[in-house]
Amino acid sequence: MDVYYKETNMGVGVFAGRDFRQGEVIVSSTGNVVRFQLEHSIQVGWTRHLDADPPARYLNHSCQPNVGARTNPEGLADFVALRNIQQGEEITFDYAMTEYTHYPRSDKTQDFDLTCLCEQPRCRGRLGYYAEITDELKAKYKGYFLDYLLEDPPEGHL
Repeated sequence: MDVYYKETNMGVGVFAGRDFRQGEVIVSSTGNVVRFQLEHSIQVGWTRHLDADPPARYLNHSCQPNVGARTNPEGLADFVALRNIQQGEEITFDYAMTEYTHYPRSDKTQDFDLTCLCEQPRCRGRLGYYAEITDELKAKYKGYFLDYLLEDPPEGHL
């Protein structure tokens, strides 16, 4: 098995079932495309969010991730190893690689906590969003953002 799931301090996480080489696709996302952000969705376009199936649904955020995101031919996200990954490591990505911003809920009971729990030495303390990260981090992740994030945002997304 290429990946497996287990509980972490962040809920269910995805773990490497074998060694992966840098550049290798580890997870290709699937699911239903919706027009609004969900707690476990992956934004794949300015008005498109993927209600992701496992394993993508269980990929946790990290401020020091070991995978990046790329748009696949279906317009969804593939998660690619940023470095060699050893069997047993948790597979994580920075949500800023797919999510433009947090879209607040009109019903505040439907909103979710944005506190980062990655516990990495350079943790930003808050889940990442493309609109909020530094130019330095954008340069570090170059080549690992979904394509729509590199386009000019439509009116109303600034």
